[in-house]
Amino acid sequence: MSDSSEPTDDAAGSPSTRFRVVLGLYLGVLVAGIAASMAATQQVSDAVLAAAFVGGLATGGILGVLVARLDGDLAIRLGRSRRRRALLYLPGIPGLLGAAAATMAWSPIASTLVATGSSLAVLVLGFVLGGLAQTEYVEAVTVDEPTATWGWTPPGGGKIDVLLGGLWGFLALSNAVGGNWAAAVVWLLIAVGWIVGGAIEGRWQTSWGADPEIRVHEAGLVKRRPFTKAFVPWDEVSHVRLHEDELVLDRGLFDVRFERSELAELEAVRETIERTLETAGSDARSVP
Repeated sequence: MSDSSEPTDDAAGSPSTRFRVVLGLYLGVLVAGIAASMAATQQVSDAVLAAAFVGGLATGGILGVLVARLDGDLAIRLGRSRRRRALLYLPGIPGLLGAAAATMAWSPIASTLVATGSSLAVLVLGFVLGGLAQTEYVEAVTVDEPTATWGWTPPGGGKIDVLLGGLWGFLALSNAVGGNWAAAVVWLLIAVGWIVGGAIEGRWQTSWGADPEIRVHEAGLVKRRPFTKAFVPWDEVSHVRLHEDELVLDRGLFDVRFERSELAELEAVRETIERTLETAGSDARSVP
């Protein structure tokens, strides 16, 4: 078996429209938040603050679209590793501190609104952008047809998820009614992030997007969610086993696990993966 965990020249190409749009939004909100926060420190009027935010949003958005067009491999490079995708969250970390401060102080100050809201929005968009980048990387390294496919039900999406989303939405509404706008923005973006994350990870059972599947490819295992894909290369899997009605792919700190409620044919999946791993090992030993 050839090593196909790297994108081929034929697979590489311009990023998808979704990736370009989300990258534009990501950089737009990031630049807008910085510009408006700097303006807020000068105690400018609300009109000037709004103009700074809109100007930054437009500038960052145009920059993001141009970068994606000029660098056709950007999505694949970002999607190749967790560490690279994690870099997308760094600009939004100040939002976590701002969220805590705004929630504790219930501060309606415009600068708090801008800094906290834009930073939390960057976190949400960074999560979406990372998922899209990972999907493009997966599609680049799995251009072959899958040798086996099974229907999959991603974990989560139960009553607790719904209750948490509803609770955060209620907190956002109640704080907005009470005039605590900073706290309202915090809770609203947390609720939006929870809903978006659930949609991307396939926790919500809807008719939107593709049907979740587990696919065995020459290069590795693909977990297809409604809007994104994740990839487990075979050279990172040391062993596959069944443990108490759970399929486990041993992968160091990042073991992959499937319960029978998610994947009914655990035995068939294990046998297929074991054969694929044996073939991969034989081909690796045959390489001079």
